[in-house]
Amino acid sequence: MAKRLSKALREKRRWIGLLVVQTAVLRTDVEAMLDRLRTQINPNANIRLMDFVPGAQRSELTEPSDVQGTHPNGGLAILRVDLKDARGFRTALSERRALENFGLASITTSGKIRLVRERLGLPRPKRKNR
Repeated sequence: MAKRLSKALREKRRWIGLLVVQTAVLRTDVEAMLDRLRTQINPNANIRLMDFVPGAQRSELTEPSDVQGTHPNGGLAILRVDLKDARGFRTALSERRALENFGLASITTSGKIRLVRERLGLPRPKRKNR
């Protein structure tokens, strides 16, 4: 088994909390939007969709947060981006017309996924047994 890199030697990441259009109901829909966005910004970027809650399920899964008042419609997602690519993604997703252009808009960002989940009001997913 290969040795695992220490935390200091691993690639640094940023977590971006996203608002997703209501028409996206499946995780594959959001992944397709992210692939189109990646080709426009940096085709070699290492991104990963971590969490996704469709707009229809949002009321039953989310905890009370400020996001519910400011962004009541649409789904929520968390995107993992390498630090070197984070600025480009954040800029593109923060534009006024990002939701119309990409189907995604940035709400919050952090270096810790726990903080993004708290801000969006998303619960921590259950661990899968191996």
